[in-house]
Amino acid sequence: MSTNESVPGSSVISELQALLRVQQDDDVIRGIEARRDALGPRVIALDKARQRAIDEAAKSEAALAREMDRLHALEERIVDHKQRHEKNLAVLNQAHKLKEATAAMSQVEAARRVLAEEESELLGITRRIAELRSVATASRATVDTLEAEQVETRASIAAERASIDGELAAARQEREASSKDVSPSLLSRYDRVHGRRKSAVVFALGTGFSCGSCDTAIPLQRRPSMASGTVIATCEVCGVLLYLPTAQSSN
Repeated sequence: MSTNESVPGSSVISELQALLRVQQDDDVIRGIEARRDALGPRVIALDKARQRAIDEAAKSEAALAREMDRLHALEERIVDHKQRHEKNLAVLNQAHKLKEATAAMSQVEAARRVLAEEESELLGITRRIAELRSVATASRATVDTLEAEQVETRASIAAERASIDGELAAARQEREASSKDVSPSLLSRYDRVHGRRKSAVVFALGTGFSCGSCDTAIPLQRRPSMASGTVIATCEVCGVLLYLPTAQSSN
């Protein structure tokens, strides 16, 4: 690919000026896009805070649900064991022989111990459920409060984003208008470099025909065409577009 683009002397200045306007417009656009991009972390921070609260509420509710399942299962066991205990009592009351009475009494005592243990466990689960229900209620309230607090902040960010989008649209229209005065081939070269660098593309030659970006000296064989002031060249090292300022070209 050629590193030089020759333009008639009478038009190179106007096209260069148009290209520099395009570059200025791109500088403005990048600044606006940076402001818009800066809104992203603010929204992410709000989302993370809300998600943490939601996760904590879900964790509390899951713990409550597990204890409720334990409670229901234990209540069913207690009902079953009470029914068995009543049957054991009936057998004991109807026992006529010592051996039968002893066996029945043993079953009754075992059932009483099991029931006592289960009722103690039931009391503990009931207390934990009360505590977990309180925690779950507080967690849900925290989510509601946080979401209510974020409404105004999110609305402010949305309004700011809309304003920035308006600025960005206007800046892009201005850039499009500026680019109409640049030849398609030169604009294509500029756009390729700008797409890679995301920063300034067009630089004036420095003293000693050095690149205004990387300070690399332009090869001797390319200097005569650059000195004519009718060429916009590409730096062979960093790829930026180079021009000779009018003051230098007239010397």
